[in-house]
Formats: sequence, structure tokens, C-alpha cells
Amino acid sequence: MPTLDDTRNSYRERVALCTTTYDLLRLVREVAAEHNYKYFSIVRLPSSKDEKLAPLAVLTNWPEELLRRYDELGLLKNSPIYQALKSSTKPVVWSNRPGARHTLKGHNRQVQDMFCSHGLYDGVHFSVQEPGGKRGAVGLAGDRPPPDEAELAELSFAANLIYERLWELDKGSKPQKTQKLSQREGECLMWTASGKTSAEIAIILKLSEHTVNHYLTAACQKLGATNRAHAVYKAMRAGYLD
Repeated sequence: MPTLDDTRNSYRERVALCTTTYDLLRLVREVAAEHNYKYFSIVRLPSSKDEKLAPLAVLTNWPEELLRRYDELGLLKNSPIYQALKSSTKPVVWSNRPGARHTLKGHNRQVQDMFCSHGLYDGVHFSVQEPGGKRGAVGLAGDRPPPDEAELAELSFAANLIYERLWELDKGSKPQKTQKLSQREGECLMWTASGKTSAEIAIILKLSEHTVNHYLTAACQKLGATNRAHAVYKAMRAGYLD
């Protein structure tokens, strides 16, 4: 049976093999699946000024509708998970099931039911940190029992390795001037950061939904982003979005 040291060495090797954010995205999916979690999220830890989660999401496979609804309801401001991560570096184990040991205090039944309807019944969030000191959070969610102490230690180690590698890859792939976003690409990303869907952006900008998706795809390619949330994050780092 593999020891904790064996597992950690395996994670080090797997993370080191990731040379692009796409590689890292695949690895995060693999790690989540290996532990029977369906969803993952890697975000910058919110400050007191942040009101929406979407612009903070670096990598996530949360359903777009859930992320949009989360921001529409303004759930970030009083999130029990992120409040706990700000005050402690301990993992936050949570559940949206009624009467569960780790049921979240701070989300009403309607909000918990919303998460459950998308398959986010149970999960865990880990506090992580960039080499420069900025903090983030790596979350896993799905439909499974809470992890024990040994699994928490393993996942916490993996989460910190992955977050540090993501920071290294993004730092080394800052968009060049030749990759500058067009006005329309920037506008589409700005509205995406505000939680708007392609259909809603199309109405706002008086474009077809197909054209909006084209601009967003082009922006992702220019920024070397794996998805829209990652593109918003990289665009903000590059100074393309205020």
C-alpha cells in the first residue's frame, strides 16, 4: 500500500509534467475523479471589495448556470466557506445535505438546494498560496462522504502543488502585445466577468450569440486560457480588464 510520501512524490512528478495550463486542467480533473469528486474550482481568495466569484475563478468546471446564479444572488459576500478560509488555513469540509455533520451555516435551504440540483452535495476547500504570498482556494465537490484526515492531508498537498504550478505557468505565459485583445473580445470578456451568458451579451452588444462565442473563443486562444473563467482571470492579470 502506498505511503503518504509515495503519494506526495507521485503528485510532484505529475505536476512537474504539466507544461501548459491545459495539462494542469487535465490533471485537476484526474485528481478530482480519483477521489470521486465531479467538480473543482481554483480561485483567488476574495477580498472585502470583491462581489462576484466569476472574475476570481482561475480554473473551474462548475456549471455556467450555477456560477452565474451564484453571482446574481450575491452569495460571495457572506460565503461561509471563503470566510472560514480567510481566518484559517485549515481545510473546510462542507455539505449541502439537510442535517449533515458538515452542513454549511450561512446558506439557507433554498441556496443549498440550488447547489444540490447541480450535483454539488458535499465538498472540501483548501487554502493555498502563491510564492509571492497571495492566497487562493482549491475546492472539490460532488456526491460522496467527507474525507478522513489522511485523505485531507493528501488532497491539501496536491492542491498547493497545483496552485503553485498554475501560478508559474500563468506568470510565464503573459500575453504579448501581438496578442492584444480586440475591442469586441475585451467587451465580451468584461460582460462574462459580470456573470452574463453569451445570449445576454449578444443582446447587450447587439450581436448574434454565435458571434459572441467566436469572440470569446478567440480571446481564450490569445490568452492561452483553458475556458472563459480562466480567460477572464488572465485578462485581468494582463491589464485588459479594469
